[in-house]
Amino acid sequence: ADHPEVFEEVRGSGLMLGLKCAAANIDVVNAGYANELITVPAADNVIRLLPPLTLTDEDIAEAVSRLDAVAKTVRISNS
Repeated sequence: ADHPEVFEEVRGSGLMLGLKCAAANIDVVNAGYANELITVPAADNVIRLLPPLTLTDEDIAEAVSRLDAVAKTVRISNS
């Protein structure tokens, strides 16, 4: 529930998740590239997260940290 000004809703289940963006999804995707986090833009202003099947707890923690950095970047860019 962090960063509601950037992410409005979590969609999907399991490892295949989508994040409905309040900001333009292409801005989130580009901020992800800058933070070494690859996401895919989807319809309805959503980004898709598609992690590998061999995912460790450390990988998850790193991805969440990078996603947090992405949200902060987008929030600052859109202020």
